[in-house]
Formats: sequence, C-alpha cells, structure tokens
Amino acid sequence: MPVRENIIDARFSGREVEFKVMGVNEPIRGLIDEVSRYEIGLRVKDKAYVIYRHAILTAKVEPTELHGFSAEQLNDTVINSEFIGSEIEIHLIDGSVVSGTLIKISKYEIGVKSGDEGLVIPKSSISYVVIVKTQ
Repeated sequence: MPVRENIIDARFSGREVEFKVMGVNEPIRGLIDEVSRYEIGLRVKDKAYVIYRHAILTAKVEPTELHGFSAEQLNDTVINSEFIGSEIEIHLIDGSVVSGTLIKISKYEIGVKSGDEGLVIPKSSISYVVIVKTQ
C-alpha cells in the first residue's frame, strides 16, 4: 500500500475546513474545492483561495475525520503508530502550542484531537513535540 502523504486529500473535497496560516491574523474558512500534493484550493464566499501547505499552521476538521494509520508506512519516523492515543504538546514554528491526543499520522501531517476539535498539523509547521503521557 502506498504511503499516505497527507491527511487532507481528495476525500476532503466539499468539506468545510478552517486553516490557520502563517502571517495571517484571522483563520481562513471555506469549502475545499481541490487538493494537490503542495496546495489546497478553497472556496471562501465568492472568492477562490489557493493555500500552500508549507504555510499552514493548523487545519480544523471534524475529529471523526481523523482515524487510522499504517504502521509499516511509519517505520522511519520517531513518532509512529506506538504513540497513537498519547497526550502530546505540539510547539509550532510561530511560537504557539497545541495540546491534545495524537489520533492520526501520515508522512507529512499529524492529526490531533484537541478538546472537541480535530486538528491536522503539517510536520513542517512543528518545531518540536513533547510526549506528555503515553497510552
């Protein structure tokens, strides 16, 4: 089975997602129109946005969207399937911190349940992760 590179892929087309993007004070919320390896097309009211994945700090999704992993796909990472269910503290490159439960991992993103929100966080936006409590 090929490695799933991103959690947010074509399955999210037509779904509403809120993105926190570097350099933008307010989140960008809209319907996902197109998804590619490096970009996400978004419909926001009457405008089309193209968000580059490297600029995404977090993407807020329904927690039920975050499930599953493939252990053999993550054998070359420190944070792997053994950490699913662990309480973690994620320090982002903008200085903010997200705390929650690790519930999904892909090659380039992690999925966290933080409170009653699901967050997809690109690994490129993470400075470091603290494993607070393992499952």
